[in-house]
Amino acid sequence: MRASVYLRSVLGVRMRFVCSSAAIAILALCCAPLSAYAQAADIWTRSILDEVRLGVLAHDIEPNGNQGGVDFNIELLFKRPTTVYRTSLENILLRPRFHLGSSLNFGSDTNQVYAGLTWDIPLAPKLSLEVSFGGVLHDGPTGSEPNSLGCALNFRESLSIGYQLSDRWRVYGTVTHISNADLCDQNSGLTSAGVRFGYTLN
Repeated sequence: MRASVYLRSVLGVRMRFVCSSAAIAILALCCAPLSAYAQAADIWTRSILDEVRLGVLAHDIEPNGNQGGVDFNIELLFKRPTTVYRTSLENILLRPRFHLGSSLNFGSDTNQVYAGLTWDIPLAPKLSLEVSFGGVLHDGPTGSEPNSLGCALNFRESLSIGYQLSDRWRVYGTVTHISNADLCDQNSGLTSAGVRFGYTLN
């Protein structure tokens, strides 16, 4: 019994280190083009990055949730595939953006590193609906406890409403959810919501 508790604690520390290290690496990717910009004015045009997002999310907002605090969220979105299709529906479905991100909890609850695809749906000249789907690696509980997320690797989906503030800046209201679709013994899931700001690079 003691051995299993010790093993879970060691794995938890390692997962927290992985999530934190990944978030730092993602932040470094954001900062690298900023320093290079001073040497090349057209760096954004040549970059594979399309948008950088930063924000805060309320952690575990479900009524029966037993985690809490606030998450710091950072996300990178990359350029769409260059292929252009005939209809707007085809362009929406077949030209998603790849995203890479991390959510770090300011308390001692679950941290996340995630990746996936993001689809944008224009609603009005400055308003858009956004849906994403992918996978997430987290350091939350995975044992037999009631609040267990079951597996260290879960599915992640999000829904956002975006508003264009200027040519470069956008603001997003975002809801995210992670779960394992009952593929593991436990599946409490984790839902967060908040506000993020995006800066487009191209």
